[in-house]
Amino acid sequence: MRNRKKRITFLLVCYKVGGFETKIDTLLRNMDRRRIDPAVLLIYPHYKARELPENERERQRDFFSWPGVRTVELAARHRHDFLRIFRILGALKRLRPDALLFLALGPAPLVVPGINLLARVPRLIRVQDTVIDGMYPRVFMPLDRFMRHFTHHFITPSRFLKEIMVRTLKLNPDSVTVIPNGIDLSRFGGRAAGKAGRGALGIPGRGKVVGMIANLVPVKDHAVLLASVPKVLARVPGVHFLLIGDGPLRPRLEEEAGALGVRRSVHFLGYRSDVRDLIPLFDVLVLCSKVEIHPISLIESMACGVPVVATNVGGIPEIVRDGKTGILVPQGDPEALAGALVSLLENPRLAGSLGENGRRSARLLFSMDAMIRSFESLFQAPEA
Repeated sequence: MRNRKKRITFLLVCYKVGGFETKIDTLLRNMDRRRIDPAVLLIYPHYKARELPENERERQRDFFSWPGVRTVELAARHRHDFLRIFRILGALKRLRPDALLFLALGPAPLVVPGINLLARVPRLIRVQDTVIDGMYPRVFMPLDRFMRHFTHHFITPSRFLKEIMVRTLKLNPDSVTVIPNGIDLSRFGGRAAGKAGRGALGIPGRGKVVGMIANLVPVKDHAVLLASVPKVLARVPGVHFLLIGDGPLRPRLEEEAGALGVRRSVHFLGYRSDVRDLIPLFDVLVLCSKVEIHPISLIESMACGVPVVATNVGGIPEIVRDGKTGILVPQGDPEALAGALVSLLENPRLAGSLGENGRRSARLLFSMDAMIRSFESLFQAPEA
């Protein structure tokens, strides 16, 4: 029995592809199957999927598919389909996992511990990839604090979020493990090959490029970047800004770019499946979010040797060391953001130095292998 594989079930919602989903995809495709026997409970929200274009639904279906991993799909027919609770319970009793891992998002922290208790799964692991404030109405905070007693361990990618969790949920710090996000470093390399791709995007071969990889949602604060664009162009004419990602704010941001007179310099590329091929096009990567936990886009860009400018918020300083591996600026300050971008665009030597330092830091601290080994060690812990 000592050498039996650990049966780990991942509870996922098939609706969007974000940082957490990418992380779990990496784990499922690369974990040591000699030690871990994974399964997936995939909740598919039909009521949300109907709102998506057909190509987006197909993309998500393709993403949430793993060869050799037992996957049980549970349909959520409408928003208040409470019967899904009993379907999850039945599936867990059939799978009989040693541990259940779930993402703390929306009502999940308030419901999943109870389901796990009824299913008698020995261990429940909560992954917290977002700030708690705003995750659900504050009136439910006491319930979350109560349900923590039925959660055996917590995982977060940053020390910043661990401190919030310990303080807000009254947790024992030893019950929270920080596992930084990691990437497959073999997929992110040099920058030279990317220059040829500028023509396909309508960008002159010699033009400077600033890229941002983020969904077009309020927390990413694209409006601050747009406000900085005229200031950058006044100092460094001919710069092009590539915004990779989609979201509900796209029409408003496109209108704002037009009102600022910079629409020809700002390119809204939408969702792209070839992000790793686009990053080498960047002379600078920018991330001006209001809050971030442990953004993978920064790690990917640093691994390619692209210098980064980011807001000094959340877990970003755990990735970017100001003046060493990138430049940190105050949140919500277009002047400071423009100044940092101009300093790198006008000073190739500084940009090259920060880019090379960032590459070394990413390869030393944020590898996929290190992340996977940390998860496996947690799964293999005696109490699991």
